[in-house]
Amino acid sequence: MPSKHTFTILPIRELLKRYIGNGIGWIDPFAGEYSPAEITNDLNPDKPTMYHLEAKEFLKQLSGQFNGCLFDPPYSFRQIQECYNGIGGKYIKKIHKYHFIVMQKI
Repeated sequence: MPSKHTFTILPIRELLKRYIGNGIGWIDPFAGEYSPAEITNDLNPDKPTMYHLEAKEFLKQLSGQFNGCLFDPPYSFRQIQECYNGIGGKYIKKIHKYHFIVMQKI
């Protein structure tokens, strides 16, 4: 992967621009940085997002209809540790790399 910031990778950025435009009406529960979504969340309070909640809690508090959801979580235990080490307490420490995606079901 040329960048840890997925949405800065040129082909991905162009694809998103084509399909989601300015991001109005889109949500991103794992926004990190550079998300084009209007409503953003990241567990890390140092990230420039609207909310800083665990993804499931973020999604539960939303209401209404949305155009779509960008879903780009950390996909490995190593990525989880790099992104959220020291954040999320017991929740992050207990996650096993094969269960992470399953736990984020909506």
